[in-house]
Amino acid sequence: MVAKINASDAMIKVIESWGVKNIYGLPGGSFDSTMNALHNRKDTINYVQVRHEEVGALAAVGEAKITGKIGVTFGSAGPGAVHLLNGLYDAQYDHIPVLALVGQVPTSAMNTSYFQEMNENPMFADVSVYNRTVMTAQQMPAVVDEAIRQAYAQHGVAVITIPKDLGWQEIDDTYVSTAPLFQKAIAPEPDVVKVDEALAILKNAKHPLLYIGQGTRGASAEVIALSEQLHAPILSSALAKGIVPDDYKAYMGSAGRVASKPGVEVAGGADAVLFLGSDMPFQGYFIKPDAKYIQVDIDGTKFGRRHSVDVAILADAKKTIGLLLKRGEQLPETSWYKAPLPTRTTGSNGSTHSKMMRKRRCAWSLFSKPSMTWQPTTRSSKSMSAM
Repeated sequence: MVAKINASDAMIKVIESWGVKNIYGLPGGSFDSTMNALHNRKDTINYVQVRHEEVGALAAVGEAKITGKIGVTFGSAGPGAVHLLNGLYDAQYDHIPVLALVGQVPTSAMNTSYFQEMNENPMFADVSVYNRTVMTAQQMPAVVDEAIRQAYAQHGVAVITIPKDLGWQEIDDTYVSTAPLFQKAIAPEPDVVKVDEALAILKNAKHPLLYIGQGTRGASAEVIALSEQLHAPILSSALAKGIVPDDYKAYMGSAGRVASKPGVEVAGGADAVLFLGSDMPFQGYFIKPDAKYIQVDIDGTKFGRRHSVDVAILADAKKTIGLLLKRGEQLPETSWYKAPLPTRTTGSNGSTHSKMMRKRRCAWSLFSKPSMTWQPTTRSSKSMSAM
């Protein structure tokens, strides 16, 4: 005899199979069948109750950014669903995999202008890579399985709308998750010719700079090794913060919004930039329009979006850095590289103290004069004043 299970319980089992540990949301009447499943499975998945659906969505996105695994949030029908949007757009913009479960009134009440009933699919059409309403109880585990696959494959938001009566219905407990079979796409190998072109630019540069994004996650050691081989300081996007330790000697922080002064100054002084795995939107304000620009990304549609590009390398950032290290040579230390490095003094008790930030704040002015003017991607185009 085939075992039975409530459809919502079967759905939560699939979510667990993908390694999800936490789910964030605010309960509502239209979501009670799934809330019951979360209660039933409280020993295997942790429900975090928030006080507003937007907070739940942002928490799920934050967890996904930190862990690299899909974040899961939920909201009830109508206003609860609307409140998810701000967090989901954050995930969309940063290409983060997130699953949003959205409540809906019972199927018998749909299309009758029922309390808090909304046609929710159109509302999520722009923010999502996958957006479906469950039509039968039997398909609930399969639909959520597909949603998670698409969120990972397309680096975005998947939305599943669930009429609440379907979750209460019993189905056969036979669905097998595809989570163990999922594999990320293999990124292309870097082109040796283009890598050599990039090395030539970096070797001839007087003020080289490494600008890293989240595409370098997992390549901390390689980024530092390349910085020391090229004697080039490092900047990071906000999403890449933590890939290189904050106290690493050549890490200057970020340029752009919520940036450090050394970061802004080094960006303005660079004459050659190796832009690795990022779509940081403020490049045009801080990188000189005539700076040589090397962009490495697994998504070719990003090439030239933020700055004119001299060498574009369609490849995984970590693999590209590895080839740069292998084919490159140790370059001499320059005043550009040494200017911001910390000086250390020994106190009377034998302890060492770093005079890092004070020196950084004055040293970069020798090399840069950042302009708060947007520089379009075409070097010959006229600039527009920043707002």
